[in-house]
Amino acid sequence: MGREEEENIKKEQRRQTNMKMLMSWLPLLCRGSNGTDTPVLSISERAELEKVLEEIIEMLEQEEEQEKVLSLWLHHFTYCPSSDWPNLLASYTRWCTTSRKLIPLH
Repeated sequence: MGREEEENIKKEQRRQTNMKMLMSWLPLLCRGSNGTDTPVLSISERAELEKVLEEIIEMLEQEEEQEKVLSLWLHHFTYCPSSDWPNLLASYTRWCTTSRKLIPLH
């Protein structure tokens, strides 16, 4: 097995791990309490985690994977009116713009 092949395998494993992590954690993050009595995350920690989530979503190379993650986020984000976090609207907007460019115009 060559070095390039090993790197590709590791990259694919990372991608799969990121996908599984996003699919399992996003619903929990959206449904989590805001922690008004005792905040679980500070404002800066929330912003940092949002940024990390957006970066991981951007690293998913296939638009179909991004669609799965972002549709899951949108479902849970809108289903929980008491939560305004994580707000991944910027990632969702980028995905929509990219997806529209893939639609063939007749």
